[in-house]
Amino acid sequence: MAKRKREWTDTKIKARIKKGKGQGFGVDYKPWLTIHDVPSSGVVTRMDSWTVGRIHHLMSIFERKYFYMVDWSDRITDIREQYPCLPLERTLEIADELGVKHHTDPKTNEPVVITTDFMLSEGSGQLYARTLKEAGDLSIRTVEKLTIEQRYYQEKGIDFKVVTDLDVPRAFVENIEWVHRSRFLKFAPSELSTSLIKTIAPELFLRIKQKMPLSIITIEFDEKLGLPIGTSMFIVQHMLATKQWKVDMYKKIYPSEIIEVYEADSSIIHQHDQFPEIG
Repeated sequence: MAKRKREWTDTKIKARIKKGKGQGFGVDYKPWLTIHDVPSSGVVTRMDSWTVGRIHHLMSIFERKYFYMVDWSDRITDIREQYPCLPLERTLEIADELGVKHHTDPKTNEPVVITTDFMLSEGSGQLYARTLKEAGDLSIRTVEKLTIEQRYYQEKGIDFKVVTDLDVPRAFVENIEWVHRSRFLKFAPSELSTSLIKTIAPELFLRIKQKMPLSIITIEFDEKLGLPIGTSMFIVQHMLATKQWKVDMYKKIYPSEIIEVYEADSSIIHQHDQFPEIG
């Protein structure tokens, strides 16, 4: 199969706008860029979201980690990735006003549309534009590019910040990654159903509270109930992902160890429903 041409031209940009790229909300939003539009050397991911209910296109491991954070938050109501700063003419004007070079296509040298990694919405209508950069990659040229983006959102009255890898709590993200797929029963072992989970979960919860290593408990349950190995562990992950149970998400979960689990209405773990600083 021939590779898609990725060079940017004025004609291509206009065609994307006509197709609705970078427009819409929720499940109807179409990212300006998808994983098919970027070089295959990067680590790209297509992710189901809890918040929006559509597939998100994430262009790096860092974007995936940050996505886990915002998808977990009860505050965030919409996640729009690869959000374009349009019209292009305005960012060109801003670059000229700032005296910095605008982003260009390396092959055609044509100006390209600047994209923001994430545009986040709260229920109140508050918007957060977030661009992700590794702390070690903040060169002078990178900062120049970011000033264009910053000015663009400043004019629109939208909260804009740069998020670095130092802003991402490692254990928190790894815990969400561990449970994320388990929110969806389509990834469950065998024919696990909501009704079966409701039947097994209470007894499983009580067993976990007896402070034995989680993996031992779940294997024990699978064997006792004649379930495929891994089913009870999936139930634990599902209960955490759906927030029917909670743990201290800032403490790394090791399945081979004892975990402290609480009921959803417990006030013991206050951090559970908090969203880390988004930049």
